[in-house]
Amino acid sequence: MNFKTTMRNCLLALASVCLLSACNGNQKEKEPEAKTTEEAKTQTGLKIAFVQLDTLTNQYQYFIDLNDAFSKKQANAESTINQKRNNFANQVQEFQRKASSNQYTQEQFNNEQARLAKLEQDVQELTGRLSASLQEEQAKELQNITDTIQHFMSSYAKEKGYDYILCKSSGIDQVLYAAPAYDVTDEIVKALNKRYENDKKKAPAKDKK
Repeated sequence: MNFKTTMRNCLLALASVCLLSACNGNQKEKEPEAKTTEEAKTQTGLKIAFVQLDTLTNQYQYFIDLNDAFSKKQANAESTINQKRNNFANQVQEFQRKASSNQYTQEQFNNEQARLAKLEQDVQELTGRLSASLQEEQAKELQNITDTIQHFMSSYAKEKGYDYILCKSSGIDQVLYAAPAYDVTDEIVKALNKRYENDKKKAPAKDKK
């Protein structure tokens, strides 16, 4: 499973627990609101909006950069492992060729067999280390970006007066229907990208959010 798919599933899991929601604890009396805001309220008085998850993961630059960087690291790790495995396979093939033509003494045969067994173990250990390292990094990056989106949603909801911000996604949808008037995806994506660009300018050498 690639980084993008994992990230999408991670956000869906988050949405299933908290619906990417932010509740306003203090329900104060408000001035009459614009018509578009009134249209975004339910009969219970709750103000609700939704975000298209597919659009968010496709257009949020922080996520795009993380996905590209992780994909390159994954490709490099796979290339390294494949190179080691191919080298091992070639050496085994050469060992078998020489053994079948009786080019080894018994001592040489035993030594070469032991060396190849150690080499195979080294390749397996390298594969395990690289895989574990990638999984650890992926989990860390997923947590960072999930926290970033969740915290932003909370601030955005409070600023705009939303009680809930729901999550919509193709295939696996927590919201069976939502009128287009409630869609705040573009506004969310623009705000997140603006924040990300500002953070990159302020701290170019640090992790960006």
